[in-house]
Amino acid sequence: MSFFNTHDVEQMKKLAELIRVLNTTGHNPATSGNYSLRSTTSPEYAIVSESGVDKSRFDMDHFLPVFFKTREIHELFQRPGRKSSDETDIHLAIYESTNAGCVLHSHKVEALLFANLFPRANYATIEGLELLKGLKGIKTHETKVEIPLFENTQDITLLADRIRPVLGASTSANERTYALILRGHGIYVWGDTVEDAKRHLEVFDYLFQYQLEMRRYAWPS
Repeated sequence: MSFFNTHDVEQMKKLAELIRVLNTTGHNPATSGNYSLRSTTSPEYAIVSESGVDKSRFDMDHFLPVFFKTREIHELFQRPGRKSSDETDIHLAIYESTNAGCVLHSHKVEALLFANLFPRANYATIEGLELLKGLKGIKTHETKVEIPLFENTQDITLLADRIRPVLGASTSANERTYALILRGHGIYVWGDTVEDAKRHLEVFDYLFQYQLEMRRYAWPS
């Protein structure tokens, strides 16, 4: 851990603990999900979760510094068979397009079902709900949040290339864009810190459940 400065170590400790907690609440079935931080040790690196790790056992040793420019792991952390998440490019695209300091990727089923409420749409919209104030920068329920939707693909480089301009355009017009959904896959949520990202994930999880329950009981929208 001597590679990382004190701030990064503190954030890594918080994120590792959060990952284990999220695993107990359905966010990471099997070894799914991936997580990262923007490094303050060096702006050339993001700190990305290792691929294939059971999230119930995730700890600080499962974080890898990945070079933005080459997508390679720092040489001090390279070992045979070890690699960062297969979706590392998506994390890097989010950092390159926003001011995010932490990114969480959940496979919880409610996000997938929520996206299905907006077939063929490029965005899902939530408005008029009090818990929207849990998103940084929002002070009233009288607001609208648009969540970009993307089709899932195994070509992560192509997907990252599609994400960058959408997030770039969204954040320039609306600084309250903190999530995107991959249809049939999962949700990416981010914030300035681990605490912010955790809060944003809880907000979206609640709002998705509300929207699904409302339709379940056939209440008017």
